[in-house]
Amino acid sequence: MLGSAVEHAYNWYFNRARGHVRLFRGVYANFAAALAAIPPGQLTSFDNAPSAERVLAEWLAVYPSDYPVMFWLAKLLRDHRFVFDWGGNVGLKYFAYRRYIDYPPGHHWVVADVPAVVELGKKTALREGADAIRFTTGLEDLVRADVLIAAGVLQFIEDPFATLRAASRIPRHILFNKVPVGDMPKAVTLHNMGTAFCPYHLFNRRELVSALDALDYRLVDEWKSPDVSCEVPFFAEYSIGAYSGFYFEKRER
Repeated sequence: MLGSAVEHAYNWYFNRARGHVRLFRGVYANFAAALAAIPPGQLTSFDNAPSAERVLAEWLAVYPSDYPVMFWLAKLLRDHRFVFDWGGNVGLKYFAYRRYIDYPPGHHWVVADVPAVVELGKKTALREGADAIRFTTGLEDLVRADVLIAAGVLQFIEDPFATLRAASRIPRHILFNKVPVGDMPKAVTLHNMGTAFCPYHLFNRRELVSALDALDYRLVDEWKSPDVSCEVPFFAEYSIGAYSGFYFEKRER
């Protein structure tokens, strides 16, 4: 009885919490089931002004989880010029990392995100006088990129690996960061980010690595992101204490 009352109280709080919260509820088989559990009348993605603007407080912030990405990116940019930043928001990492990495002359950094975020990103780049960064809502520039960065975005995409499989070309170098992975069976939870509710993948690590292996990539490096975690109340096996990052490189033929 007490457990039921606690769960009811959490559900009440989860459905109504707003502002600077990062909450998770339930375990679902797929995105459709998680979408069906969203409270009626609520925003359901990043494609709205409140969600697009929620991370602006992180402007120029660099976290422990960023340092492995900066390490590899600094190496890769010695020989490569084109970065595709999938789900890169308003170019947060582009602007944050350039304080530590010397971007090469003639480099290109393309951010792909939802329309509301892209509009805000264009205004940000104009304000900052950043000519090397562009914004798009599609993946058409993926075929020309040398490096793909996907930081904290895979979990929000219904089938990110099918998207990569469908691309005519994928960059040789892939940097995934802030990915919720564990040894449990894959599942979907529901995420309340304070401005909207979104289905949210919890990946099985072995299956994630296998998906890239099937695309002919080898795992070069892997790290933990201790500053990013998730707790799914009443589902301890799906609570992840530290997210993960990965560097994959296309196998040479």
